[in-house]
Amino acid sequence: MRKLNGKIPCKWSVIRSIIFLAEIVLTSGFAFSQNKEIQLDLSNPNLWTVDLVHLGSKQINISYDAKENAAVLQPKWSKNDASSTDVATSNIENGRLHSYQHIQMSDCTQSEVTFEINMPQEYINEGKMEFVFSLQAGTAGDYMFNGHTYKMSEFAGSGGKYKQMVVVPADYHENLEKLRKIERVNIIFERRGSVVSAPIKIRSLKIKLNEDKILPPAPDVVVANPHSYYKFSYNTPEAINALEMRISAESMDITRQLSKTGIGMELIPRWSEGQMPKGHTGDVTIAQKLGAPHNFEPFKVEYVFNVPKAYSDEGKMQITPFVQAGEQGFYVWSGVSKDLSGYASKAGQDLVLTLSSEDFRMNKQKKKNLIEMVGFKFDRHGSTLTEPILLKSITVKLDKKATE
Repeated sequence: MRKLNGKIPCKWSVIRSIIFLAEIVLTSGFAFSQNKEIQLDLSNPNLWTVDLVHLGSKQINISYDAKENAAVLQPKWSKNDASSTDVATSNIENGRLHSYQHIQMSDCTQSEVTFEINMPQEYINEGKMEFVFSLQAGTAGDYMFNGHTYKMSEFAGSGGKYKQMVVVPADYHENLEKLRKIERVNIIFERRGSVVSAPIKIRSLKIKLNEDKILPPAPDVVVANPHSYYKFSYNTPEAINALEMRISAESMDITRQLSKTGIGMELIPRWSEGQMPKGHTGDVTIAQKLGAPHNFEPFKVEYVFNVPKAYSDEGKMQITPFVQAGEQGFYVWSGVSKDLSGYASKAGQDLVLTLSSEDFRMNKQKKKNLIEMVGFKFDRHGSTLTEPILLKSITVKLDKKATE
């Protein structure tokens, strides 16, 4: 045995040295952590959550094929869905099946995802459905979503057989900063008019994080507000026309016009028979742009409406005030639905709906440091009323004015 300073080291000294070296290796981030891999457990159908938000539906069965060690996701679509009284089912052009599993929060900005998928030939022949693989943050990451969409033509020649899929950072459709705090792995089927009901199998889904390549995030941008007070009055055609109307699969148009008295804007829903696009929810989304990013911590927004009594009597429609970032803030949205039944005493009178920092005290807030617009939604919930709703003004208070 080699001597150290003329002495032979004892057995325990050697052991302690080995332990010390092992600790250095484990704590200095060698390949153990740099090549960390997350493998989704596909054997337990109960680990999947079916997300019904944003045109989602329940039309899916999820099971497990033990022989192939694969999750089996089978849409329950049919040609008769278009005549369904359930909007989520009848919306065959825009509906989706959105399922996800939770994972430990991870930075996936440098991740490489691999999995195998068996896409039945029926979907490929039909050529309508789109398959979306996506990663999504949880509460800590403001639920930001990033994904990659596959057309059925990309599965040509592989129908009924497993195809190896690889998703790398360049494949995602939005800024990679949205992959910083991933907690959900999403498997989504965009229906696009499909009526096929065949089992789709997925196996060996792994996420290699490549932690050694991850760059630190840029510091949060906090802007100085150009103004701390805004009041938008909707008593001129110019003010009404300046509002942003969102027309999409989830939001439809609404008639906007100056009231006869000139004191505000009449909003007349287009929910009568023949006015609604087939399968549309009928929700309406209107935004008022502020012209620049603002720091909404703290904030208070006041909306002055006059809502006819018929809406509170019917008890269906809700008004959802919201604030939203622009492109720089990844369009992060925060809103709270207001049930009109709680304001029945104000029916036919001026009603002030407020959205403020206080509305988010009980739950973790999304970032509000880059807000560029305020607005509101009419969440229809099956309402058939078309009586005019009057909006007089929207007032925005920031900084010290938010707490006055």
